Amino acid sequence: MDEVTREVELDSDPERAWQAISEQSELSEWLGGEVTIDLRPGGDLRVREEDAERTGFVEEVDQGRRLSFWWSYRGQEATRVELEVTGHPSGVGSTVRVTESRPLAGLERELADITALATTV
Repeated sequence: MDEVTREVELDSDPERAWQAISEQSELSEWLGGEVTIDLRPGGDLRVREEDAERTGFVEEVDQGRRLSFWWSYRGQEATRVELEVTGHPSGVGSTVRVTESRPLAGLERELADITALATTV
């Protein structure tokens, strides 16, 4: 599976960090476009950028801790994004871990291998 993970350290507490990634207006700043999101599993996600739009759905919401969703540009492969909030052990600040992955890439490789096998037999 192809995956990229980044961590962002924040001076705010975990509750404020959660607000930053779960409220539409603040999530817009994280994702770089105007966000409309129905913050429940199966809810719609839409991110409008200047000249493009990504659409998708919410996969999981663990209130105050984790938000995951799938999104894609029209006609392109969907990716999975997970935003996870953790507090620092010292009690000061928090971390937001952002992981974007291509879970379907592994299936594509397996299908290519099976197809290649079938054509050599």
